[in-house]
Amino acid sequence: MRSFDCDYRSPESGHYLGVIAPVTVTASDSGQIVAAQAAMRHTYRMPIRARSHILEELSISRFKDALPDGWVYRPKTPDYGIDGEVEIFDEGGCSTGLSFNVQLRATDDDTRADRVSLELDELDYYRSLELPTAVVRYGSPNNSIFWEWGANIASRLKTNEGQKTATYRFNSGDLWSETTPAKIRRTLEVRRSLATFPPNRPVPLRIDLSAIPASNRYQIDRAIAGAIADSNGALARAANTPSMVEAFVRVEPSFLAVGIDTLTSVTFDLQDPTPNDYLASTFYALSRIFLKQRLHRQAESLARLLVSREIAHHNEDLAVDVCLALSSDLPALARLAIINGLHADGSRHAMIAMTIGMVPQSEESRREARELFFDATLAAAGSVGSGSEAAAHYSIGNAYRSESDFSHAIFHYNRARHLRPAYLQTDYFVRELAGLLFMSGHFVAAKQFYQEAARLDPDDPELTFLLGDALLLSGAISEARQHFENARVHCTAQRMQREAELKIMVCDCMVAQLGAETLPRRKSDANHILGPDGAESLEVLEHLLANVDVLHPLARYNLGITQARAGEHESALHHFLACAFIQPQDIDAWTNAAICVLNLRDEVLLLGVLSTAIHHMGADAYDRFRSNIAANGMETDRLAIFDEIAMQLLEESESVNDGGFTIRMLDGDKYHAMSVFQSI
Repeated sequence: MRSFDCDYRSPESGHYLGVIAPVTVTASDSGQIVAAQAAMRHTYRMPIRARSHILEELSISRFKDALPDGWVYRPKTPDYGIDGEVEIFDEGGCSTGLSFNVQLRATDDDTRADRVSLELDELDYYRSLELPTAVVRYGSPNNSIFWEWGANIASRLKTNEGQKTATYRFNSGDLWSETTPAKIRRTLEVRRSLATFPPNRPVPLRIDLSAIPASNRYQIDRAIAGAIADSNGALARAANTPSMVEAFVRVEPSFLAVGIDTLTSVTFDLQDPTPNDYLASTFYALSRIFLKQRLHRQAESLARLLVSREIAHHNEDLAVDVCLALSSDLPALARLAIINGLHADGSRHAMIAMTIGMVPQSEESRREARELFFDATLAAAGSVGSGSEAAAHYSIGNAYRSESDFSHAIFHYNRARHLRPAYLQTDYFVRELAGLLFMSGHFVAAKQFYQEAARLDPDDPELTFLLGDALLLSGAISEARQHFENARVHCTAQRMQREAELKIMVCDCMVAQLGAETLPRRKSDANHILGPDGAESLEVLEHLLANVDVLHPLARYNLGITQARAGEHESALHHFLACAFIQPQDIDAWTNAAICVLNLRDEVLLLGVLSTAIHHMGADAYDRFRSNIAANGMETDRLAIFDEIAMQLLEESESVNDGGFTIRMLDGDKYHAMSVFQSI
């Protein structure tokens, strides 16, 4: 008989946990010792490696074994969506300067070895990287490797709006073989050559018709060859010997593939295609591919060919992309959009209209393109009915609104509401029209529409603030003050609270000085009284503000200057703020207001003035103020404090200013909203 002790340490931490009670066995029981030990191991759970970790290491090992001897795989730690990077060396051990990223996915499931599930955000991330990314699938049952470039996977997936993930299925040609490394290297060399491809050189196009019946080849070949000849030097027929950079078109009875090497490609499923169908898809695809590869001259030449031949494409997203190739010729862009019917499609109409409005071209070119596109839009909508015509006017009004062309925008908004009165029952339309009227100086009309918008949406504090502005600039001072007070209490944005407090202060000053709740706003009469520079006597300026136009900006500014020079900084501040509220881009009014507050030594009030000035004018407002106080001898330490405050205010202002706005499109009785960001 013998006994033994067993100590046990935690497999997670390795910490000593004590001695287990002695176990006594006889010689006859010795055969059971192994079973007893196994039972103890089972009872106390010895550490086990996760299969996922083992599988990950197997996939890396198998992939590294598949690489040529001269290629180096370097893992990424942490990976952030990319597992590793491969650098290519030639047979002599010299670096080629070629590299690519790798995303490895492994599975033990034989039925999933030829497919991979990817998040669409992942694919977008791969396309944003400088190096191309190969998605590699390792299947442990057969030790298999499939691979494809992430960009090609993204172009071949068919996804729906709102979809987050998609499954890509590899084909037999994606199975890693002895020839795969040579294909990868060539693709990377093609990619490098594309970066320096001359804009005046035609891209060779190789046409593969071998998969279609011989009786159909001649017509398709002649259609494509004729377009090559008319491409203004963008394309040339590929020679027998392949060149480093060349495009291809592979034609099948109901399928078409267009691309450059394995770097980028577009595929189409075609039903009973004609030679012209093959031609249209080929040249639309090539134009988009060239545009994405920064071959802008070649892309534009193909797009011009499509305009001259009036060739449309059934894929509207592709058509929009090719229209962008004509950004240097806006009338041609508009014509290609019309050829593709984009003028009659709500969301695409908005995208083309925004492009015409934002691409940096001459006003004459912009005007011609706009007239072409908008005239076609209204003609198409009018043939459908008043509802569609109203929606077209609304969309056109939004385009003008994005360009700050308020008079044209108001015209189209008014046409929209007359053709479809139901617009006046939607808070967003009424609010947007009120904003247009306000920005164009029609404050009384803006007040009326803001009041209606507030009735339709009574719980929006920002709308209360905007109505306060319209009331203030229409002369209804006391009523404006009430709305600013409501906004100050209910708005969550500190910036808006600060501005509301300043406007309450100005309203209180006006009512106290002039003794009326509603004050005159006859700007044209005031202009007749004032001279060109407004340098009238103090008595004339005060009379004008009390009896003619309480918010005349020139009179307010000049009174502010007079009172500041007299040391009456509080009164001057009210005049400068009133001037700035009337003309938010008046940098001198904001600067003088801030200097007045500095003289009053009111830090809280100064924060409000700087915050509001920066909101309306950005860094320019603070820069002017800073340069003034620095020139007047402010100490460096104190100036640094102001700089710190300004940086915080600028960060606050810029973090909510995305440069975008919302467009709404009518679709029957429903509306679709789309955010547009001015990034072109």
